[in-house]
Amino acid sequence: MVDHKEILRPKYSFDDIPSLAGKVALVTGANTPDGVGYHIAHQLALKGAKVYIGARNLQKATKAIRIMLAESPQLKPESLVPFAVDMGNFKQVQFAARKVVAEEPRLDILVNNAAVLARPLDKDANGISISFGINHLGPFLLTRELLPLLNKTQAEHPGVRIVNVASTAHYDVPTGAKFGSLEDFNTTYGSEDEPSANYLRYGYSKLASILHTKELQRRFDQEGVDILALSVHPGGVATNGAAGYLGGRDNDIFRSNLSPFEGAITPFFAAAHPEPAQQRDKYAGSFIMPFGGLKEPTEDANNAELGKQLWTTSEKVVSSVLDCFIWDSILMPMGGIFNIGQKA
Repeated sequence: MVDHKEILRPKYSFDDIPSLAGKVALVTGANTPDGVGYHIAHQLALKGAKVYIGARNLQKATKAIRIMLAESPQLKPESLVPFAVDMGNFKQVQFAARKVVAEEPRLDILVNNAAVLARPLDKDANGISISFGINHLGPFLLTRELLPLLNKTQAEHPGVRIVNVASTAHYDVPTGAKFGSLEDFNTTYGSEDEPSANYLRYGYSKLASILHTKELQRRFDQEGVDILALSVHPGGVATNGAAGYLGGRDNDIFRSNLSPFEGAITPFFAAAHPEPAQQRDKYAGSFIMPFGGLKEPTEDANNAELGKQLWTTSEKVVSSVLDCFIWDSILMPMGGIFNIGQKA
């Protein structure tokens, strides 16, 4: 039985995190104090970073910024920038990411946090599982579109990191997962709307998050790009989403969860603590548990060929929706220019 509340390491002191002044970060799903992403973004800002606050719409993003400024008057309003995008809408993701690349001179930290919990297998207008689109394909596209800026930054300012918020739910996914087609992405696990099947599909999407992380790291290392890709389990966290999944807040499971602030501690470690950079060989591509301890993910999550399969299929599915490009390579080896914009 998987212990989703397992803690492998004591909490570190936020004093261990150096100043992030001059750095730029982007955190998706940062729109509410009830969620982990808000607190990741808030702590990054308190350490001096300029932070893009990700939310599904501008109203939610600006509301989160107002709350942060009220809680922390020492923050400068210009250090918090709304990043409004529905992660399930690939055209929105592409447009918003390219706007950042065009306008921002650097990007040091990307935290792919936005996600939906277990839900029925409903599909978008393109026939793609909404949960898989939001939990994996949207972050996959966002990361790919931001890579030119991330790569430019790492060449000038060491310490660039990509953090994918995953889950121990991937441990419950039966061995032998496939990512070779859209049909695989829309796998039912026996039912389109039964709690255990809904949960397994959630775990499947988080397995994809870990595979994405490891494939990113493999490609970075292969091409000599000094970016760390890390995946994290924030812990069992008492969010509104968790309350909905557990049937309310008045139960022992929910009450024993970490607070949203505590849930941000591990992703913040991955994003900003000096240890992963100091022990790069240990942390690169790793799966991090609360509050900074490492744990081996499943056999499927460590399957490099499965990671390559996921990458290829993700490109095909996203390209079919956008009808504009297929990426030939992650980075042009010499110039550091990301090769996008080619017709499929």
